[in-house]
Amino acid sequence: MKSVHIKQTFLQQAGSNLKHIQELLDLIPDVAFFVKDRKGRFVMQNRRAYESCGAANEADTLGKTDHDFFPADRAVAYIEGDQRVMTSGKSIVNALCPAPDATNKLIVYSKVPVRADNGKIIGVAGIHRIIDNMRNTPDWHGSFAAAIDFLHLHYASPLKISDLAKRAGISRRQFERRFEKVLGCDPKTYLSRVRIAAARDLLEKTDRTLTDIAVAVGFYDHSHFTKAFKQVMSCTPNTYRKQHQQPLT
Repeated sequence: MKSVHIKQTFLQQAGSNLKHIQELLDLIPDVAFFVKDRKGRFVMQNRRAYESCGAANEADTLGKTDHDFFPADRAVAYIEGDQRVMTSGKSIVNALCPAPDATNKLIVYSKVPVRADNGKIIGVAGIHRIIDNMRNTPDWHGSFAAAIDFLHLHYASPLKISDLAKRAGISRRQFERRFEKVLGCDPKTYLSRVRIAAARDLLEKTDRTLTDIAVAVGFYDHSHFTKAFKQVMSCTPNTYRKQHQQPLT
């Protein structure tokens, strides 16, 4: 039995009983997790998420929207991101925006579409965490976010960290320090992870050769791709494909 079938079988048995998973999510101290339906109503939150709403428990947030808890400008921004994900079907990964607490702090957030068994998008799930200990965040977050967006759009190109730093309007050393603080790893490691994520999608959904995929996502060659893939996924690209490839139509 392929590993993907093992996962599907287990999740079918679990059904909608997410109690134990939510208990674990509540133990994460600095990451807010939430799920909203198509109308933007909260249907699930961990402790950090409902605390950011100023609520005493999750039940006090269910069925309500961002407008019930956050300043209007921030609620509009959060909802705009939700709609973009649900309309396009594409995830938002490690983006920056103002924190919900009406301070000058920022959050780094990711959002993904939630789909029913028939593939229809029924909502959005997301995570975010506040970036602490950053001075003058309104002065730098726009250009820094633009540099990260550029990386996501052009990950397959031969990007240089110094060029990304220029886009952010700071030195390479400042950029690397800030990147580590915001995203938890250095820019080269992050870029490699973005490329691996793109490669996984191609391995699962196409029959393109490994060499073709390697070049398509920005690696020098098959060998470079395989080495980087194993570091992140603990298996070769070929093994991953055998375990996760979807039926090709």
